[in-house]
Amino acid sequence: MRAEAPLSSASAAAAASLLIALLFVACTRPVQFVNLQSGAALTGTHSLWHRSITVLLPTGETVTGTYTKLTATDIGPESLFFGANAGELLGLHAVERVYGYVRLTGEQGSVVEMIFTSDWLGHGYGVARTSLKEEYRVTF
Repeated sequence: MRAEAPLSSASAAAAASLLIALLFVACTRPVQFVNLQSGAALTGTHSLWHRSITVLLPTGETVTGTYTKLTATDIGPESLFFGANAGELLGLHAVERVYGYVRLTGEQGSVVEMIFTSDWLGHGYGVARTSLKEEYRVTF
């Protein structure tokens, strides 16, 4: 029997680089926003690595933002979720989940805010509200 030669350090570095690149690609997931009134769907992306969400609105405007943990966010009177009961909206009884908040803004001034919950692999759901008084159920 012939013994296998150990990987060279260059080969190991190349394999590690490839694995890291694949992880970056795998960390971007599609996001779907479904309008609660009309049923119309919007699409976007959720990047785990950058902690960002980007959505294309029906007007053609792209809104984007970086999310934070819901517990680290001050949702004040200027928020579209001010006074809302996040527990009722998301069902905050689930354990081992991350709860977050994001304010998406567009180049034409549109605002979309979202509160959500996700597992450690980045799959989740939430509720979004727009500055045009629309509300969406969100899945990713």
